Amino acid sequence: MNEIKQHILNNKKEYIIVTLFFIIGIFLGVLFINNIDEAPKTEIDSYLCNFIEKMKNTENLDTMNLAKTSFTQNLILAIVLWFFGTTVIRYSYGIWNSKL
Repeated sequence: MNEIKQHILNNKKEYIIVTLFFIIGIFLGVLFINNIDEAPKTEIDSYLCNFIEKMKNTENLDTMNLAKTSFTQNLILAIVLWFFGTTVIRYSYGIWNSKL
């Protein structure tokens, strides 16, 4: 527990930035949903209600299989994002450090 507290204290700036981005994202999401037309708002509402009802009505939810599938899909996405992120950084490094 002390290690976690120390890590948070050492990385206070990063935690504050991530928290601010999270709060700004929620705020902008609420503004976006409140300012859209009635038809898309109804679609979003019905989608969320149907999803929640399906989760409530599922008797034997295989959480381990669901976790594995979710992890695999997100890992693939993370690898693709990492690859393209490093490609952009490597390319921009060459641009900024070239002698013109």
